[in-house]
Amino acid sequence: MLRTIRPHPMVLRSRPLASIPRVQFYSSKGKSKGKTSGEKKPEHKKIPVWHKLKALTSFTASSLLVVGGVGVSGVVLYLILSELFSPSGDTMLFNRAVTLVEDNEEVRKLLQCNDSSFKKERLKAYGELVTNDRWTRNRPIVSTQKIDKYGKCHHFMRFHLESKKKLGLVHVEAVDSEQNYKPNFVSMYIDIPGEKRFYIIRPKLRQVVRPKSIFGFPWGSRKE
Repeated sequence: MLRTIRPHPMVLRSRPLASIPRVQFYSSKGKSKGKTSGEKKPEHKKIPVWHKLKALTSFTASSLLVVGGVGVSGVVLYLILSELFSPSGDTMLFNRAVTLVEDNEEVRKLLQCNDSSFKKERLKAYGELVTNDRWTRNRPIVSTQKIDKYGKCHHFMRFHLESKKKLGLVHVEAVDSEQNYKPNFVSMYIDIPGEKRFYIIRPKLRQVVRPKSIFGFPWGSRKE
């Protein structure tokens, strides 16, 4: 009688994962940049109060200097522009007065100008004779301003007018106009040594009303 032998089945047992040892791999290139617990943290230095006050003071002073410089520059620029281009400025008033005097034929005769039918002698107009220099453009022009009782501004100016033979002194008075921006000339005359005073613009006489009198004194308006 034959007997068959059956092979025993193999039983595979798996080990739990916890019991398998873990292997860790380290790379020399990927070092951690974090700080270890043994390193000391840098301490932040506190800025003293007087350093802060010093910085604030210097910044404030610099700002004030800049603002002050801008303000002074603006004022100077305004004065220069108003003097050169304002109709009531001394420069514009001087140029208008010189043109009126130069165009007056009687004044040219008194100054003994060498005029012809083709060409007229060019006159020199300048301010005060401070020194004996020849730079007539640098000589200042004397001018003053006064406010009358009516609130109007009166401009007074004088300058020299010179020909090749004679020298005259021109006196000008102008009053601010209510119709336009240019002051109106109310008086202009020239004094030339050896000649009688000549009026280019003669001032108008004002009439003053005097109170009436019953004692025989003259009454009515009179001229001043």
